[in-house]
Amino acid sequence: MSFADFFAEYWWQLALVAVLSYTFGCVNYAVVFSKAFKHCDIRTLGSKNAGTTNMFRVFGLRMGALTFVCDALKGVIPCLLCLVIFKNSGMQLQFAYWAGLFAVVGHVFPVLYRWRGGKGVATSIGVCFAVQPLLSLCCVLPAIAIILIFDRMSVMSLLLSVFMIVWHWCVLFDSVQVTGCVFATVTFSIVILAHWQNIIRIFSGKELKTGVRKSIFGRKK
Repeated sequence: MSFADFFAEYWWQLALVAVLSYTFGCVNYAVVFSKAFKHCDIRTLGSKNAGTTNMFRVFGLRMGALTFVCDALKGVIPCLLCLVIFKNSGMQLQFAYWAGLFAVVGHVFPVLYRWRGGKGVATSIGVCFAVQPLLSLCCVLPAIAIILIFDRMSVMSLLLSVFMIVWHWCVLFDSVQVTGCVFATVTFSIVILAHWQNIIRIFSGKELKTGVRKSIFGRKK
């Protein structure tokens, strides 16, 4: 089925999935947890970003991990639901990519928080694990290695996003079709664009360290 035919045939289902996935993605757990457990707003602390990395820097490993898992589930749950609900249509994978796209959009541009969200990394990783679990598992160790080597979450996020875009078009094209490739490209392009300030700081040598190595090994590297 072509890209245009897919939208023409399933337009109302796609609209409904988009609205529900976006709404689900709008709930920012960095904001929720910082207010509930620390009685402050993470958007006023550290880098002022409402995401996993800032939660880790400001509040430590446990709060960062909790935020990551919950934000990742925002990508996992809508995608898995689409894989089940639309199984009989034969287009369940395309619907899952569509749901993942809007979950990421909701996280990055949440109407609930005046369009000020995170950078979509955890949510996009959740999408990856839902739609391409084997590929995602293969990326775990390289991702951890990149974080430990560079000690900058932004470097891992950018490299992973570029890799996913290239891999979809070059390797997964036959299985996910052009529709899935387009949705994946838009999803990870949003993540890359959300890191534009990080990209500037990386090239200027001013990007902050995540602090993972110090947390794990107990000393600066």
